[in-house]
Amino acid sequence: MEVKQVMIASKRKAQNGFTIIEVMIAMVISSVLITAVYQTFHSQQRSYTMQNEAAAMEQNLRGSLYLLTKELRSAGYNPEQRTIENFRFVTSFPAPNDLFTVNYADDHFTVAFTLDADGSGAIESKRNEQIAYKFDKDTKTLQRFNDSQDDITKKWEIVANNIDAVYFMYYDNNNKAITTNNPASIEYVEIAMLARTGKQDSKYTDTTVYTNKEGVKLCLEVMKPATNKCPNDSFGDHYRRRLLTTTIQIRNKIIEPITAS
Repeated sequence: MEVKQVMIASKRKAQNGFTIIEVMIAMVISSVLITAVYQTFHSQQRSYTMQNEAAAMEQNLRGSLYLLTKELRSAGYNPEQRTIENFRFVTSFPAPNDLFTVNYADDHFTVAFTLDADGSGAIESKRNEQIAYKFDKDTKTLQRFNDSQDDITKKWEIVANNIDAVYFMYYDNNNKAITTNNPASIEYVEIAMLARTGKQDSKYTDTTVYTNKEGVKLCLEVMKPATNKCPNDSFGDHYRRRLLTTTIQIRNKIIEPITAS
């Protein structure tokens, strides 16, 4: 009996557990590892999200600019070579589409033009022959005027969202900027379009000063008169942006009336 009791006591002494210090060290190591794994996952997730945002922004920018330039190149399309009034670039459309006016001397956010799409020799409404684009500073959208809409409130349709600037510059045949409201003298149109991501990146601050080819600071132009919203001439927020600038030569000429000699 004495031998058995000694053996049982010896077994009990051999079954030692972890000490409190060992448990605490293990918990600290586990916490560090879990934190590192979470930070790695979070960083990769953020990178993946921003890559998707950047890709969507690029697609949005290039798609909307392509549509705008494609239609703008058609300004003044006149297959019948007839003399047409209110043709090519215009300051306004005839009724019932006379809902806005453009002053090409100082309006850099709107462009309006016409084309004879069906070859009828006249500019008609509801034939996609009266086209206009504008940048809406309040909604940050590029909008297109749809003359086929009967509802006045739906005339302007959104082409692209998350657009921070669309700036038009107009030039004559000598590549000089238009200084008067004479749409007939427009031969070149420069477009500077600035798009942004749909979500902000908390790890990034946009301090870039975006300008068109002439050095016009887009943030200041868009935020007028509240220029205090453009610290150091930049947006200063956490959106990522992309700027594209292109110049279009207007190929279609105005047909001058033939005068009898």
